[in-house]
Amino acid sequence: MSLKLIELQVAIPRTVDVSKASLDLMNRGLLQQQQTTEEIRKKDKNESKRVNQKEATDAGLFQSNQQQEKTSSRSQSHPYKGKKIDYTG
Repeated sequence: MSLKLIELQVAIPRTVDVSKASLDLMNRGLLQQQQTTEEIRKKDKNESKRVNQKEATDAGLFQSNQQQEKTSSRSQSHPYKGKKIDYTG
Protein backbone atom coordinates (compact mmCIF):
# COMPACT_ATOMS: atom_id res chain seq x y z
CA MET A 1 0.00 0.00 0.00
CA SER A 2 1.70 3.08 -1.19
CA LEU A 3 0.51 6.53 -0.24
CA LYS A 4 1.03 9.53 -2.39
CA LEU A 5 2.13 12.88 -1.05
CA ILE A 6 -1.36 14.36 -1.27
CA GLU A 7 -2.84 11.43 0.63
CA LEU A 8 -0.26 11.85 3.39
CA GLN A 9 -1.21 15.51 3.77
CA VAL A 10 -4.74 14.44 4.60
CA ALA A 11 -3.92 11.27 6.56
CA ILE A 12 -1.39 12.63 9.06
CA PRO A 13 -3.61 15.35 10.64
CA ARG A 14 -6.43 12.84 10.85
CA THR A 15 -4.33 10.45 12.96
CA VAL A 16 -4.48 12.87 15.90
CA ASP A 17 -8.27 12.92 15.72
CA VAL A 18 -8.44 9.15 15.41
CA SER A 19 -6.10 8.63 18.35
CA LYS A 20 -8.24 10.90 20.55
CA ALA A 21 -11.36 9.01 19.54
CA SER A 22 -9.73 5.64 20.26
CA LEU A 23 -8.55 6.84 23.68
CA ASP A 24 -12.07 8.01 24.47
CA LEU A 25 -13.47 4.62 23.48
CA MET A 26 -10.90 2.80 25.61
CA ASN A 27 -11.53 4.99 28.65
CA ARG A 28 -15.31 5.00 28.34
CA GLY A 29 -15.68 1.66 30.12
CA LEU A 30 -13.43 2.81 32.95
CA LEU A 31 -15.37 6.04 33.37
CA GLN A 32 -18.68 4.19 33.44
CA GLN A 33 -17.36 1.82 36.08
CA GLN A 34 -16.13 4.73 38.20
CA GLN A 35 -19.51 6.44 37.95
CA THR A 36 -21.42 3.33 38.94
CA THR A 37 -19.13 2.68 41.92
CA GLU A 38 -19.61 6.28 43.05
CA GLU A 39 -23.39 5.94 42.75
CA ILE A 40 -23.31 2.70 44.74
CA ARG A 41 -21.13 4.34 47.40
CA LYS A 42 -23.57 7.26 47.73
CA LYS A 43 -26.54 4.89 47.89
CA ASP A 44 -24.89 2.80 50.63
CA LYS A 45 -24.04 5.94 52.60
CA ASN A 46 -27.64 7.17 52.40
CA GLU A 47 -29.01 3.76 53.44
CA SER A 48 -26.65 3.56 56.41
CA LYS A 49 -27.80 7.04 57.52
CA ARG A 50 -31.41 5.91 57.31
CA VAL A 51 -30.69 2.81 59.39
CA ASN A 52 -28.90 4.86 62.04
CA GLN A 53 -31.76 7.38 62.15
CA LYS A 54 -34.30 4.57 62.43
CA GLU A 55 -32.38 2.98 65.31
CA ALA A 56 -32.13 6.32 67.08
CA THR A 57 -35.85 7.00 66.75
CA ASP A 58 -36.73 3.47 67.82
CA ALA A 59 -34.51 3.79 70.88
CA GLY A 60 -36.12 7.14 71.67
CA LEU A 61 -39.61 5.68 71.36
CA PHE A 62 -38.68 2.73 73.56
CA GLN A 63 -37.34 5.02 76.28
CA SER A 64 -40.30 7.37 76.08
CA ASN A 65 -42.73 4.42 76.31
CA GLN A 66 -40.94 3.15 79.43
CA GLN A 67 -41.06 6.59 81.02
CA GLN A 68 -44.77 6.91 80.25
CA GLU A 69 -45.48 3.53 81.82
CA LYS A 70 -43.60 4.50 84.98
CA THR A 71 -45.38 7.83 85.33
CA SER A 72 -48.79 6.36 84.53
CA SER A 73 -48.36 3.57 87.07
CA ARG A 74 -47.40 6.08 89.76
CA SER A 75 -50.24 8.48 89.05
CA GLN A 76 -52.99 5.87 88.88
CA SER A 77 -54.04 4.40 92.20
CA HIS A 78 -55.97 1.19 92.54
CA PRO A 79 -59.69 1.84 93.12
CA TYR A 80 -60.07 -0.85 95.83
CA LYS A 81 -56.75 -0.66 97.62
CA GLY A 82 -55.94 1.98 100.18
CA LYS A 83 -52.68 3.69 100.95
CA LYS A 84 -52.55 2.72 104.63
CA ILE A 85 -52.02 -0.73 106.12
CA ASP A 86 -54.01 -1.69 109.22
CA TYR A 87 -52.01 -3.88 111.61
CA THR A 88 -54.44 -3.82 114.58
CA GLY A 89 -56.11 -6.84 113.68
